[in-house]
Amino acid sequence: MIYLVHGQNVVESRRFLVRLKTNYQNIEALSGKTITNKALEKILKEFSFHLFGGKSALLIEHFSGDWTQIPKNISRDLDLILWSDKKIDTRGLTGKAYLFSKPLKATTFNLSDAILYKNEKEAQNLTSELLSSKEPVEKIIGALTHSLFLVYCAKKESLSGANLPEFVKDKLIGQAKLWNKLSLRRAMIYLLSTDVSIKEGMRADLAMASFISRVVAS
Repeated sequence: MIYLVHGQNVVESRRFLVRLKTNYQNIEALSGKTITNKALEKILKEFSFHLFGGKSALLIEHFSGDWTQIPKNISRDLDLILWSDKKIDTRGLTGKAYLFSKPLKATTFNLSDAILYKNEKEAQNLTSELLSSKEPVEKIIGALTHSLFLVYCAKKESLSGANLPEFVKDKLIGQAKLWNKLSLRRAMIYLLSTDVSIKEGMRADLAMASFISRVVAS
């Protein structure tokens, strides 16, 4: 089976991807930005001979939408998951498609995920909506601090004892792959500096916009 998870709502598509991945005993991932048709065909052939029991899948992140890249004869024992942060033409798909294009509801939870998935545009829009709706900036910064700390713990592989649902741990582990320890420490320092700047009189919208631009680019 081929699954296509796509659309500009990266936060929701990533969350869905985390839940989808829990269905598999074995899953490997590769980047669609660098893989060639020939290399993908070779990987699929080899993968089908190295199953360890249970359901298996190959995840191609940042799928370009080029359906000629996908071999027609894929082992029935192997699912292929394609993920993209843009809308893909599904006319070449023989499988299931899940499109995530609706705007996110403005919550501190969604804002944290947008930043941790390095989706600057979504994060800036959510921050603007939250501040316009009079969401306390202290609550926003508190939620971001908590989320950054959890991803840092995931990066250090110290979430095993945390009282969190497994799908939340899986999401945090996925987000941690987008960061290194240094960039996470810097993000927490930038957030502390942003908090101080706002308390000293800087406009919250300008301070938060600057913070998001700095950390997402790090």
